[in-house]
Formats: sequence, structure tokens, C-alpha cells
Amino acid sequence: MNLKISRRAAAVLTAMALFAGIASEAARADSLARIRASHTLTLGFLAGNAPFSDGDEQHASGYTIELCQAIAEQLRQQPGLGDLQLRYQPLTLDKALDTLRAGQVDIICSPMVETLQRRETLSFSLPVFTAGLGVIVRRDAPQSLLAPLSGQPIEHGPTWRATINQGLSKHSFAVLRGTTTVEWARQRIRELGLQSRLEEVDNYAEGVRQVDAREVDAFFGDRMVLLNLQTRQADPQALWVPEKLFVMSRVALALPRNDDDFRLLVDTALSQAMRGPAGEARYQRYFGAPSELSRTLFQLYPLP
Repeated sequence: MNLKISRRAAAVLTAMALFAGIASEAARADSLARIRASHTLTLGFLAGNAPFSDGDEQHASGYTIELCQAIAEQLRQQPGLGDLQLRYQPLTLDKALDTLRAGQVDIICSPMVETLQRRETLSFSLPVFTAGLGVIVRRDAPQSLLAPLSGQPIEHGPTWRATINQGLSKHSFAVLRGTTTVEWARQRIRELGLQSRLEEVDNYAEGVRQVDAREVDAFFGDRMVLLNLQTRQADPQALWVPEKLFVMSRVALALPRNDDDFRLLVDTALSQAMRGPAGEARYQRYFGAPSELSRTLFQLYPLP
């Protein structure tokens, strides 16, 4: 009898724990109810990630910040939310997604690569940009390093692999901690059998600083961000961002998982903000005139 009672009690406790977990997740996922209750939309973003996002708790700016402000305008059209306030929350890359999972921010207003692993615990908006992985180096770096990083043609004979290895081996490279670039760089180093040092940095500014100070030889990151930071250096001409793109990825805004109503509102606002002449004008303010490929992708992302 006691054994049966113990088993029943265990089953009840398990069911209660499961229900509590589901209820807790549902509560965290109901973004619209939380926003209506607080009359506040909390925008998490990565500072120092211009031209996409930059700023502090008082003010934020950038391309994806403007897209999030369009989401706020969409929310203000909802009944009872005409006085919706915006709250900006600067985040570090290593803490950003955990902060969103915990419900401390409503959305991440910096572009994130959508991966299957991240989709296990998060959701994502429709794509907002096509990011390209580039590199920044010093202009006075040896040609044996500059050539393979810039995509200059190299003889494809028996010495091709040796030539690549000679140029890249025994150099040091930096990547942004917590990004998909880390594993990409490690895999390239393994594939080529390089004797290279890989450093992980916490933000873009630190990566560029290390290249400028000759602490590392090159820093891989989003090419648009690298170009923006190059122009801010005391001697911009000392650094170089080649046109070569090593990886292209669609990026989106990270959202709470299992919250279809909020995601629908976000995608509706983004589609309206990116569509038509006004959307292209916003793009040009931050990135210049789009190429034909960029214009085609830009037209595909908004939903009808």
C-alpha cells in the first residue's frame, strides 16, 4: 500500500512539475500580454555593432534599431497601447540570447544568424539582412597573408595547398566570442593543417584594436561592421577590409520561442518597414546603394 501511495505521489509531483514548467514557459512566451501590462517594449541590442545597433540605455541607433522602432509603432496601433514606451537594454553577445530566454528583454534588435541549435530555445523574425563574413588586416601585413585573405588568384598547381599554408600558418586570428564564426575558423584551421593561434574577443571594437595594435594579424567579422569601425580609427588607412566574403548568412531578429502572435506582429511590422521606396531609402542611409543581388534579396524578405 505504501509503495502504491509513493508511486502515486511521485506521479502527481511529476505532473505538477511538468505543468509548472509548461505554465512558466507559456508565461514567458506571452510577450504581448507582458507588453500590455507594462506599456513598455524592452529592446535588447548589441552596443558597438554599427551600422546595425549602437548606443546606451538612453538612446540607441542603427539599421535594426530603426526596424525595432517600426515594431513599436505597430504595437502602438493596438488597443490600449497608444502610450507604449521604449526601453533600451545594451547587451553583450555572450549574454544576449540568455537574457531573451529569461524574458528580460522582448526582442534582440541586432542581427543574429538563425541556426537549428538556436531554434531549439528561441524563435526568429523574417530575415532582415544578408550578412557577409569578412576580415580586417593591416595594410602592411605580408603579401603571403594578404593574398589568401583577399581572394587574390594563386597558382592552382601542386604547390597550391603549400602556398596557402605558408601564407596563413603561424599567424594569429581573432573572432567574436559566441558566434558561429568561432567554429568556422576552427574548422578552416583544421582542414588546412595550420599552426595558427585563434583568439576570441568580446566585441568588434576589441578585435579591431588588436589588429591595429599588432596583437593579432587579422580579425574575422561581419564586413559591414568592420568597414564602419575602420573609418573610426585614428589612421583608417593603416587597416584594410578586403571585398572577399568567406560566408554569407541570412540574419534575423531573435524572439521568444512559442509566441506566434508576437512573431506575426513583428513580421508584419518588418514587412511594412522594409517594403517599397521607404524601405530602400532606410537601407541606403546605412549601407549605400544596394547591389543587384542585395536589391533582389531585399525584395524577397518582406512577406505579402
